[in-house]
Amino acid sequence: MKTERIEKLATLVLILIAVGAFEIKPAHEISGNPLGGAFVAKSLNPLSYLILFPLIANYWKGFIYVGSKGIFQILLLILIVFSLLWSGDMASSLNYIRGIIRIYLLAVYLAMRYTFKEQIRFIAFALGTTAVLSIIFPLIPSFGGIHTAPELAGMWSGIFGHKNELGYMMAWSAGVFLHLALSESRFRWLRLALFGLSICLIILSRSTTSLMIVVTMISLLPLYKISNNNNYKLQMIAISFVLILLISTSILIIGNAETIIGTSGKDLTLNGRTDLWEPVLTKILERPLFGYGYAGFWDSPFASNIRLTHEWASNSHNGFLEIMLDLGLAGFLIFIIGFIRLFTMALYRVVLVAKKVEDYLPMQMLVIIIIVNISEARLLTPSWNCLMYFTTSLTLTMENHRLRRKALLSLA
Repeated sequence: MKTERIEKLATLVLILIAVGAFEIKPAHEISGNPLGGAFVAKSLNPLSYLILFPLIANYWKGFIYVGSKGIFQILLLILIVFSLLWSGDMASSLNYIRGIIRIYLLAVYLAMRYTFKEQIRFIAFALGTTAVLSIIFPLIPSFGGIHTAPELAGMWSGIFGHKNELGYMMAWSAGVFLHLALSESRFRWLRLALFGLSICLIILSRSTTSLMIVVTMISLLPLYKISNNNNYKLQMIAISFVLILLISTSILIIGNAETIIGTSGKDLTLNGRTDLWEPVLTKILERPLFGYGYAGFWDSPFASNIRLTHEWASNSHNGFLEIMLDLGLAGFLIFIIGFIRLFTMALYRVVLVAKKVEDYLPMQMLVIIIIVNISEARLLTPSWNCLMYFTTSLTLTMENHRLRRKALLSLA
């Protein structure tokens, strides 16, 4: 029992490191280093390995079994490692490869040792911690968790250093706590309070993308409830209604795009992102099959012309374009096949398995991942987004295997 508690504590520390709860950063224009300086940032990765390797060694057979089930993730990692051979910037590639491997190892361990429900509790604790810290630290005058740069003046960055990072993480937080509050009456008041706090932080960060994610998640809740109904006609009517609503809304938004975007303080280029995508596509077409190597483009000579006209660009600001830039069409196809497989498993869970509100969370995670990566490049970077993608995919794969095994035993 004591060993199990130590393991859970170690797991919680790993997730807190992954979510950024220990690497507390002031606003970027105030300081590029977290509290405690660069030493803190550099020491967290080795600490992750020191905790993770003994846990893996203790369950190495199960680890290999679960890891082998994520065939498309393994193929992607193999391509990422071999992309060092043609990388435009080998130093950056090597640094990011270490990060993505660490994220994958943690994802396999979580899928091996914990059910999705248990993982959500770890995730909720980590996200709740960052939400509370993101309120506390900006109130300390010497910390500087509120942006002072003219273009970002007054926007909160919490403990993440940038307002978009705060908004993005709080979108995850809001989604998790909303589902937990709706699924159980125990501690509902606390979960609703943390959901409200997450929404407040999104508003303070003025991250319109994050606010759109939350609105989308809330809008989908009634559909999930209907999808659990065994009435096929009712399901088809609901799906048709949602499709009509989405198409109508899209037409309305496109027709009034200039007015809508203008009120949010942005422009039709999404603050220059669409202007960036054209030269990025040109570069992709120059190396279409295997790209410029994982994280090997933006600090290489190949990016010099783009960086001259878009000094602020350190990535493509689109997750799908970034994969093609790094790994070409080969990497993109492997990723898309794995992503479609995850979507199918999440949809299967919603329609045929779901009994509690939290069962809909995998689908909500996919909604977050898709919306965020329209304007940010987070699909395959060593980040919280990538951890959630890998972990959810592996966990649903293992749960599907268990369900099939149970069905076969019942027929025997």
